[in-house]
Amino acid sequence: MRAEGFTLIELVVAVTLLAVGALAVAASAVPLARLVRRGGAQSASAAAASAEIEKLRAGGCAAAATGAARAGGGLRLTWWTVSGGGLRRMTVVATYPWSPLAHADTFETAVACLR
Repeated sequence: MRAEGFTLIELVVAVTLLAVGALAVAASAVPLARLVRRGGAQSASAAAASAEIEKLRAGGCAAAATGAARAGGGLRLTWWTVSGGGLRRMTVVATYPWSPLAHADTFETAVACLR
């Protein structure tokens, strides 16, 4: 006659598997948090660069523009435009701190200049 329930060996195996799974989840939490933080920094740099490109577009094709600005979170923008051949090329570089160094994203676009 067999009593219903788990044996001691089954219980040890189940607890061991549960512990291994919990450790795997805990080990992936740090890299995941780093990826989320980097994604937030990249989104902020893309939004700031997009806003700067729109300001440059509004300026028309008359003169080349160069400049730099700082935004929140240590974000630094540098931009320049080059006109020629019926196009105005705009480049914005967004640099943000990413330990231990800085990371830069470059955004470029061109606008046709009608004469």
